[in-house]
Amino acid sequence: MLAIQYEDFGAPDVLHLRDVATPEPGPGEVLVDLRAASVIPADWKLRAGHLKGMFPVTFPKIPGRDGVGIVSKLGDGVDYVSLGDPVCVIAQHTENGTHAQCIVRDRDTLVPLPVGMDFNHAAALMHAGICAWICLVEDARVQPGQRVLVQGGAGSIGSLGIQLAKHLGAHVTTTCRAANAAFVREMGADAVLAYDEVDFAETPDRFDVIFDLIGGDTHRKSYALLKPGGHMVCLRAAPIEDLSAQYGVTMHVPVVHDRLYAIEATVKLAEEGVFRPQIARLLPLAEAAEAQRTLEAGEVTRGRVVLEIPPR
Repeated sequence: MLAIQYEDFGAPDVLHLRDVATPEPGPGEVLVDLRAASVIPADWKLRAGHLKGMFPVTFPKIPGRDGVGIVSKLGDGVDYVSLGDPVCVIAQHTENGTHAQCIVRDRDTLVPLPVGMDFNHAAALMHAGICAWICLVEDARVQPGQRVLVQGGAGSIGSLGIQLAKHLGAHVTTTCRAANAAFVREMGADAVLAYDEVDFAETPDRFDVIFDLIGGDTHRKSYALLKPGGHMVCLRAAPIEDLSAQYGVTMHVPVVHDRLYAIEATVKLAEEGVFRPQIARLLPLAEAAEAQRTLEAGEVTRGRVVLEIPPR
């Protein structure tokens, strides 16, 4: 099978398309022929060596956190899928991932493709949707009538966060570039703070929940916008400093755990039309290095980059 591999940390040019052995499913496992996979910021951060203390890897490494494809072989005792079933899969950073023509998965790392969704959009959905669900449902427990601020609403996780917060009954404000204002309104934002035109910190609004996907100075300035007892939930981007005690609020950085119930909740929201994943760019598997380069350079501001994977 064809797969993207790298044998050491470095720049995008350490990524190479190679012909490698196709893995075999063991008992309780299945082989999935992949058709699409997303490229996420952690892919390039891991490749560059920024996350090696957090996610130890074995070289050669195949990147890719999630993917979509068709079940092509069953291991002994498999009764949870059938040959030919379209499925979404999740892989951990510490194992070989989805930027390949095949991957072996088990019952806990695989769910049916959302009904009515194509492979590419399902690839754009999975990891981003799981992140949004864990942050806003499992951690922040957003309630109807609350006011929610999404910091960085045009990105893949942010845009799904807007959609989910609206579904939960919140009034949603988001920050983004002015060029993306119409896009985030289409995603469901009630109000937009264009950070290249205004200082979001000067808004008179106060929020019950802030979903921070930026970090750094944005994170620091966000605390003052929370109501007393408010909740900051964030995913690590730029470094953050916990100022929650100073402001009398709660701050959490939840673990994106990929437990089966979170994956199934994400698929269900997609089937209900709540999650509408957005694709920033489609590239062939062979151009995985270009995909990672664009993310690392900050050139992707809307949705997810997706790799299209050719059949074996």
